[in-house]
Amino acid sequence: MQNEKASRTALVIAASLVLLHRDPKHSGLVSKPSADLCAQMLEMYSSQTRLFLKIVRQDWFRPVARLIERITIPGILLHYILRKKCIAGLVRSALINGATQVVIVGAGFDPLSFELHQDFRDAQFWEIDHPATQRHKLRAFPKIGVARLHFVALDLNATALDKEALIKSSFDPTQRTCWIAEGLLMYLRADIVSSLMRALKSLSAPGSHFAFTFMEKQSDGRIRFDSQSKLVDSWLRRRGEPFLWGSTRGELVDLLRPWRVIRFFDHDDLREMESGLTNESIARGEVICLAEI
Repeated sequence: MQNEKASRTALVIAASLVLLHRDPKHSGLVSKPSADLCAQMLEMYSSQTRLFLKIVRQDWFRPVARLIERITIPGILLHYILRKKCIAGLVRSALINGATQVVIVGAGFDPLSFELHQDFRDAQFWEIDHPATQRHKLRAFPKIGVARLHFVALDLNATALDKEALIKSSFDPTQRTCWIAEGLLMYLRADIVSSLMRALKSLSAPGSHFAFTFMEKQSDGRIRFDSQSKLVDSWLRRRGEPFLWGSTRGELVDLLRPWRVIRFFDHDDLREMESGLTNESIARGEVICLAEI
């Protein structure tokens, strides 16, 4: 990621949510507030994303998007939205069952914290993200500096998690917390991932949860979606966002300790979340893990 530019992946996912919300077949998978928030961020980011937003909203673009998807990562759009729906459900469950804090690490342009802080009035929310991405998000929403929604700017590739900065922004390590790292860890080096997991553990009261995604290493050791084309490999490298870390489920159980893995969710689990997806392609390779301390 370039220092003054937001993550290109964050922009692509925001556009994907807008696109799927306008698709009659899948519109129910994306809430209107989520789609509207993503659209507002694309509207404010640049003239190029503003133009792209206009194109995404056109009915004729949907078959074009499907063609692009087939030649890059088949099923990635449904993967994105089902991944988000699964994690949102896990966080809501944690809040209902006693968590009072939610921290999203590498939040990107995800609107989840905005939605949840409206629904859970007694909870506090934090977003930790690269300064450039966070700056653009705050510019799109100048009125979101509410008392229960906090922002900590941090480049995790360059600096370890700043525990003091988090605590100074009203975070309380004695309270049960739900941590989220969605679509993030694959962009970090293995040593940074290990350091981050230790830091989150040190800040977590008993009963805290950690919901995150990881790339499941292929049999040949490569870190990618099963159906990912070389076009995507090249695009990620050119944008400075290559996949750097992946794991097997067995390795992850050991790496996470003393976090305890509760459950993994793969593409088959995501498919079962919604009816009518039996014949739909869902990208395979990124897995959701829910752990508890």
